[in-house]
Amino acid sequence: MQSIKNIIFDLGGVIIDLDHEEAVRRFRDLGVTDAEALLDPYEQKGLFLDFESGRTDLPGFCRSLSLRNGKEFKEEDIAHAWMGFIVEAPQYKLDYILELRKLGYRVCLLSNTNPVVLGWAKTKAFSKAGRPITDYFDRIYASFEV
Repeated sequence: MQSIKNIIFDLGGVIIDLDHEEAVRRFRDLGVTDAEALLDPYEQKGLFLDFESGRTDLPGFCRSLSLRNGKEFKEEDIAHAWMGFIVEAPQYKLDYILELRKLGYRVCLLSNTNPVVLGWAKTKAFSKAGRPITDYFDRIYASFEV
């Protein structure tokens, strides 16, 4: 009999509660008129997908979005808009992941997130316990990095 050794979680909608409408609203408020068409609750499209898949970085994303919309976007404004997706990482979910690790499971995160969201997650602001995401997972695989 083979036993389970590894457990893989997704980030958005599994570990982190998301608010798609808030993210769309924030991008729309910046002047991205087709934000709803570009921001999908599950998979991004166009230049948003390029950002999450690592084909462009934050400065490149800002340049492309600026050209597309005919106005200049600042990186901090774009980061604020992306963070509209984030509601919270409920602590009970994170505590459960720590329990799995104590039981000897190797716990990994596999996510199609972007550098803005993962950058925030790697800070103490990620959890109510004041711990970054790296404290909860043995390995993190993000689409923009692989």
